[in-house]
Amino acid sequence: MMQILYKLQIVNNKFTLSLYTESMKTLFLMLIITFLIKPFQLSTVYFVLFLYFLAKKDYETMYIEKYWIFPSILLLFFCSSYVPLLNRVSTSLVFLFVSGTIKLIKSDWIGSADVCYLVFFGFYLGIERMLVALYISVLLGILWILYKKKHILPYVSCLAIGVWIAVLKGYTIFYFLMNLFS
Repeated sequence: MMQILYKLQIVNNKFTLSLYTESMKTLFLMLIITFLIKPFQLSTVYFVLFLYFLAKKDYETMYIEKYWIFPSILLLFFCSSYVPLLNRVSTSLVFLFVSGTIKLIKSDWIGSADVCYLVFFGFYLGIERMLVALYISVLLGILWILYKKKHILPYVSCLAIGVWIAVLKGYTIFYFLMNLFS
């Protein structure tokens, strides 16, 4: 079974194992953690796979193609969110205004995919869980910059991890932080 997961590559006349096995281990770990917290549903599997492959694509290329709109729309249709519509729309408009303004003023600070997915996840999560996802993604981004010592950040990857945590325990974290700071 493990022989299927390993892919050999020839790089500079040396055989190396690709990141395929590590990424599969990460995906399985994400699925296991998700199902320990949430009940097993097909929409949950789709959501975890969507976030995983979105984060992986952004991490590897720092570019999200336009065809990602189709899985994003499927996410809205098949993965239900119990957030009121007014909360969802107002959250996405706030994130569109703030991130769009940053994009217009300093276009090298934020990418178009970052703006799109901030608005999209704002619509999907609502204000409480989106603030948790934003907080987690900013912390991960700071850690990334300090660890890699680069100023280019695959922010959609950090945002995907923040959204995953916010979907699992977003309300709990939000109200914990509200009680902590008040």
